[in-house]
Amino acid sequence: MVDYRSILVERMEYKDSILYLYCRTFYKVVGDGEDDKYDYNVYHKKVLKFKNVKRFEYYSLDEVYYHFLNELEDLRAELGIPYFRKIFNRSKKRNKLFISGMGYFDNFIAIEFKDDEKEKIVIDEKEKYLEIKKELLKILQSKKEKYEENNIKLEVIEKEDSYIINLEKEEKVATLSLRIPNSTRYYYIHYKRNFHRYDWYDEEYHTVSEIAEQLNIILDRF
Repeated sequence: MVDYRSILVERMEYKDSILYLYCRTFYKVVGDGEDDKYDYNVYHKKVLKFKNVKRFEYYSLDEVYYHFLNELEDLRAELGIPYFRKIFNRSKKRNKLFISGMGYFDNFIAIEFKDDEKEKIVIDEKEKYLEIKKELLKILQSKKEKYEENNIKLEVIEKEDSYIINLEKEEKVATLSLRIPNSTRYYYIHYKRNFHRYDWYDEEYHTVSEIAEQLNIILDRF
């Protein structure tokens, strides 16, 4: 599961037992308190797709305990937790998923699934790829002067589903590939330098900002 940290649901669509949630998600942590933990000016748009939905309900947080007091008490007991800290909390007992906006956002959604199949969340991988690509372009721009000063040759090859960066200085060469996932081992990024691979592998749960941070580290290593 992707760590969305903080989420604002802007609209919902329901058709053929599929529920689409159009959201803004917030990754950047700037403080330690509950009110100042995230920078709410930095967000990424997401579309969450839930299959096999039987019914769903939407409430503001001040209505939650009025409608779901018994269910949430049962859920805490089922999960063995004193209170909720996660945005996504699933009850196997009730076959429901509870989504709670955190921070300044007060949306609360309860989704009940059909008994014959489990719910699935499908991440829009192409959309996430484009967001990572934007961050990569910013990083490359910030390093352009450094590369020129150090006589590092930079070649960029752009394809429909990938963005490839070749770096070269004398006998030292490296290739950084950003691509739409097509395997489980290399999810979005793949780095190779003189036949030595970088040992950090991004996964589905890594956020755009976490991947961008690693891209910056990778390019600094050349």
